[in-house]
Amino acid sequence: MSAVTQVKEQLHHLSLEANRAAGSLGGFRNSFGQSSAQVQALIAGTATGADRDISEVLDAARRAVGQAVEALQIAAAGCARYANQI
Repeated sequence: MSAVTQVKEQLHHLSLEANRAAGSLGGFRNSFGQSSAQVQALIAGTATGADRDISEVLDAARRAVGQAVEALQIAAAGCARYANQI
């Protein structure tokens, strides 16, 4: 097997794995977002610093997971595109 063929196969494998991970992480993002929203609804209206802090932490985590999903999707597309070009 040539080196180019090996690279193509590895890139397609990476693309597949990145898409799978993005899908799994997307599901986690949805359930995390729902749980986070429930917590935030329960503590809404309270004025303690700890309540605001946990709301900010949950929002930041949800955004970070969303960014990770997007990064994995971009990586998957890039791997597949490059593998098809070489």
